[in-house]
Amino acid sequence: MTSKPAGDEILSRADSLLLEFLQTHDADCPLCGYNLKALTRPVCPECGQALVLTVGTTRLRLDLLLAALAPGFFSGIAAFFVFILIAVHLIMLGSTWTIIAAVDSFGWLSGIFAIILARKRAAFLAQPRANQWWWVAGIWATHIAALGGFIALGRML
Repeated sequence: MTSKPAGDEILSRADSLLLEFLQTHDADCPLCGYNLKALTRPVCPECGQALVLTVGTTRLRLDLLLAALAPGFFSGIAAFFVFILIAVHLIMLGSTWTIIAAVDSFGWLSGIFAIILARKRAAFLAQPRANQWWWVAGIWATHIAALGGFIALGRML
């Protein structure tokens, strides 16, 4: 079932339902905030953004995703700056620190894992909260164990 708006275009069923809803309800444009009530076309008259009928959540729960990403992003950023120190040391002295290079490698791998997890966030968020907690615990435990190991190794040298 399609209907004709003020112009000559034919609307899809979803567009018709959207416009029908907006005839009697206040809703803001998600881009510019313009009130879309009584809209006649599925386009915001203020900013020109095309509008679609969609289902959303009242509150997206990102807390565990952020907790899972934090150690990896921190390690990855720190690894970048440590790499600069390693490069300067290599250029100036012609040698590198083996333990620091190992720590830096862990940081790079951790950062890459965080980037992959961020890109696959929909799959992470689709998991039950209990699984998300296990991921967070495993990621933090890995980082704490690695830090402890690197500290112990540094004391032995």
